[in-house]
Amino acid sequence: MKLNVVTPAGREKYLGVLSHYVLKSSRVHEWHLWDNCRNEQDRAYLRQLASGDSRIKIKTLPGANGSFDAIGRFFRFCDDPDAFYLRLDDDIVFLEDGFFEKYIERVLPERGSALWYAPLIINNAICNTFIKHLSAVQIEGPLTCQAMCPFSWSHPTFPLAMHPVLIEAVRTGRLGDFRVPDREVKASRFSINAIGFFGSEIVELGDLFHPLGDEEEWFSAVLPVKLGRPGKVFGDLIAAHFSFYPQEKALLGTTILEDYYDLAGLPAPIYKKTVVRLKDRLRFWKKNRNGTPPKYTITLQKDRADPKR
Repeated sequence: MKLNVVTPAGREKYLGVLSHYVLKSSRVHEWHLWDNCRNEQDRAYLRQLASGDSRIKIKTLPGANGSFDAIGRFFRFCDDPDAFYLRLDDDIVFLEDGFFEKYIERVLPERGSALWYAPLIINNAICNTFIKHLSAVQIEGPLTCQAMCPFSWSHPTFPLAMHPVLIEAVRTGRLGDFRVPDREVKASRFSINAIGFFGSEIVELGDLFHPLGDEEEWFSAVLPVKLGRPGKVFGDLIAAHFSFYPQEKALLGTTILEDYYDLAGLPAPIYKKTVVRLKDRLRFWKKNRNGTPPKYTITLQKDRADPKR
């Protein structure tokens, strides 16, 4: 089966590392870049990428200018019944070795068991809960098992603590500490940072598949409820998502993005560092009832060999 990766694109500072993972895999048949850029510099970068690999296809729609509302309309291009479509956010900054090969190997026998299939996503509120309660990674701090967790989604403190631990785990052969059993997701919104569908089912569902408005709510929660089919998270397959918008400024003020580039063996990206202003700090402070952002301590267990790298 053909594997077509699709990405709402995009921001050059993130696509530089995502392109490394996508394009080095011969298992990827095509990479569709959905042009939802907010500026011409990023749009020029899409063209630059496409000029270097014939598998890249840039898809355009009228009025796509970087808004979230435009993304759902791009699914009209997912129309090949002989393909599997894997949607990756542009700020997926790490995919484990052999990710695409392992993903297809996992998903093909599962056909019909779920509507959508996702890897275990680092910095995804539902997956954060799986990791806390089912993995060997020790997480101290508040989490709720909902897509827009008021703690780990609404504040940068969780990914500020989590990303360095994942990077350390990859460098030291401890990625297996994160792995969990597969889990279904039912009647619950799930942040679709990495999520896939069989093209044949997209075609078969026709207009019912395509979202009206919020693509995430529709694909992860509403459509599964309508069809009586859950989503499924492959707990032994790991991807890392950089940030949600309440987190991005704080994370870009650190070297975490550069560390992910280094992990991929790439030179550091050139981008404007952000400074978290006082009013932004106060906004996070006001959101938390206790008066301070939630604190997290995340560690790998000591003296534990990786059971499955």
